[in-house]
Amino acid sequence: MTSEGPGGATRICLRLSSPTVKGILALIEHCRAYADLAEIRIDLLEPEERKNLAALPEAAGIPLILSARWPAGAGELETERTQLLTNLLDSGGWAYVDLEDNRSMDRVADAARSNRVRTIRSRFDFHGTLLDGTVGELAAWIRSVAAQGDLPKLETLCTGSRQLLTLVRAALATQDIRDKVLLGLGEYGAASRLLSGRLGSLWTYGSPEDIRTLDILYRLREFTHDTPVYAVVGNPVAHSRSPTIHNTWLREAGLPGTYIAMRTDDAAAMLEICDIIGITGLSVTVPHKETVLSLCDYSGHLARKIGAANTLLRAGDGWRARNTDAAGFLAPLAGALGLDSAEQLRGKKALVIGAGGAARAAVWAMADVGVDMVILNRTADKARRLARQVGAKWGPLAPESQSLLADGVDFAVQTTSVGMHPKEGEDPIPWWNPSDCTLVYDLIYRPEKTRLLLRAEAAGTAVINGALMLEHQARLQFELFTGHPAPD
Repeated sequence: MTSEGPGGATRICLRLSSPTVKGILALIEHCRAYADLAEIRIDLLEPEERKNLAALPEAAGIPLILSARWPAGAGELETERTQLLTNLLDSGGWAYVDLEDNRSMDRVADAARSNRVRTIRSRFDFHGTLLDGTVGELAAWIRSVAAQGDLPKLETLCTGSRQLLTLVRAALATQDIRDKVLLGLGEYGAASRLLSGRLGSLWTYGSPEDIRTLDILYRLREFTHDTPVYAVVGNPVAHSRSPTIHNTWLREAGLPGTYIAMRTDDAAAMLEICDIIGITGLSVTVPHKETVLSLCDYSGHLARKIGAANTLLRAGDGWRARNTDAAGFLAPLAGALGLDSAEQLRGKKALVIGAGGAARAAVWAMADVGVDMVILNRTADKARRLARQVGAKWGPLAPESQSLLADGVDFAVQTTSVGMHPKEGEDPIPWWNPSDCTLVYDLIYRPEKTRLLLRAEAAGTAVINGALMLEHQARLQFELFTGHPAPD
């Protein structure tokens, strides 16, 4: 399911909102290397500037979309707006005019046809209700607009993965309609913007602030129906460094592909989205590392033993689960403790904070090299189940577990999401004194130093975050995704 611009690549439309024509031209010039066309919002121009728009198409040097988003009104103002749009179309040079679907604007549409300007009919939903409808309803609207010779454009807020799935299913149902633009808004909809070609969209939109990233980091203008796509999925996931890491490696290795972030609140919906739009490799982060195991057709031995997967690979008609977290976790730990190898961790005592997917990988990795552990978790039952699998002590993540730490520990490992967005200022274990150990290892890497790490550092304890673990496990993932080692 693809729609490609000239030469088979996805096109990027520069969305402009300067109050002056001079400002618009300056932004076009600044972004010229990354933009294939631009949208001009005339309602955001200063009123006295609108008379200068007639000369803009020739001066811009790229195709322009004439767009206005005035609130619906009656009387002289509406007549004035219609006349302005009509006069601008008659002045020539515009490639498209974007009209909201709930306003007929017949005179403007007639002027567009007379001047051979393609009319876009847009539906906007900034409240997240449109995708609560059926796929059939969305597909019927797309087809009705296309049947009139206009270009259907849908921009709608996605409030969750199920809504993005509805949008993707609608794209699949109308894949025979070559001229359309379907984009989800918000964090849950971001994948549709980055993979617009896979939804059959003629273009995606970029602002002056992010258009370079779309072109250089994600290489969207090189994107074709054969381009491999990989993603990191989690909730939250906007903080993730993985797209920067993997896209940089892909570019440096001279390999095709793009790697995106997908905020996901429903793992099953996410996998169906990936199946439809052709994502073949996934990095899985909190809170889905355990859930995805039950959704895969095959799980590697380590992933099954740990009970969590951080890597999914599309194979044939199904998904295969792997775990690279365990190996990625141990490499920085030994070095931070001044040891020559992970084997020298045998006999060390560790406090493990959390018992989720990330904790399981860390716990099994440490169990394999003989570390003695105390596992504390907010849900004590979950800590108990994990601890019994590896012969560790366990307890609730609460002050009453202080007695379990009475003999001290050599290091602590923090595996929960407490300390990252939206809980940046929180400490998962505020009642514990980190001066009793040599090292605190927080698997969070953004922020660089969580509240726990800052408290440990103030107490004179060495600290490391999850950045090195991220890199080590990402290298293993990159090779699984591409069949090539990551560049040094």
